[in-house]
Amino acid sequence: MKLVSYGQMGLERGGVLVGEQIYDLELLLQKYGKTKAVSDTRAFLEIPNWHSVLDQLIPLTKAAKAIDISSVRLGSPIPLPRKLMIAGANTYTHLAEAKPLLGKIEPPKQPMVLAKGTNAICGPFDDMISPKQTQKLDYEVELGVVIGKVTDHISESDVKHHLAGFMTTNDVSARDVQLAEYESNSFFRVHYLGKSFNTFAPMGPAMVTVDEFEWGKPFGLVTKVNDEVRQNSDTNDLIYGIEALVSYISHHMTLYPGDVIQTGSPAGVAFFMSPQRFVKIGDVVTCEIEGLGTISNKVVAEK
Repeated sequence: MKLVSYGQMGLERGGVLVGEQIYDLELLLQKYGKTKAVSDTRAFLEIPNWHSVLDQLIPLTKAAKAIDISSVRLGSPIPLPRKLMIAGANTYTHLAEAKPLLGKIEPPKQPMVLAKGTNAICGPFDDMISPKQTQKLDYEVELGVVIGKVTDHISESDVKHHLAGFMTTNDVSARDVQLAEYESNSFFRVHYLGKSFNTFAPMGPAMVTVDEFEWGKPFGLVTKVNDEVRQNSDTNDLIYGIEALVSYISHHMTLYPGDVIQTGSPAGVAFFMSPQRFVKIGDVVTCEIEGLGTISNKVVAEK
């Protein structure tokens, strides 16, 4: 099953996606008999036993008004999670490609978890705004993991039962801003501002629920800049997989429904190419994850 958000940025409504048709989540919940129906996907995930409710909503779509997916703007499936986190330095190939520039880097002894501002989140086909502060705009296709229930101090074996689903994400970075943060605060290894500009976290097109996938099967990940393949890998490349990441984070903070974790980027980023090939105004960055769909964002200048 697939959940989406649609409508004007900041005013998105939740929807259930069936084929190419969207069915308004709030209207379906009213048909189901929920007197306090919710209109956004994060609030929906906070409903106890939301997955069972979703099962009951699918048959109701047969008699509900359909909205063609091509007729509306899609937002991020989870427009405003409480937390957006990133697993840094979390693939073997990404560490290997860094070696010529940074020297040999050993895999982290524990997950390196970074934060990213939720203001960075945008829809799967929105423009990616290149801020005036950067000349080094970069991309990173990453599997987005969405939390489905309150998660605190859980074991790796329990992680599957605490997830809502997955989505395609792009962890965009202004590398010059990121490195300036890092160098001026090297003891603290700060990366926040360089990854948190508006539109630096495109997500979507839908959140696909966990039950749609064979647990443990790797997801293929591809990034194209215009028509050129830049990244082509799968989640077998992760140093710390989904279970390890979610369990580890849950022992440091409580995770809530709708929280998003970006699990790490494979090799092929612009920063580690020789010569470096950062994206520029007019480029289109397309990220695709097997079974989750494609997001595609045109780079535009900040006004």
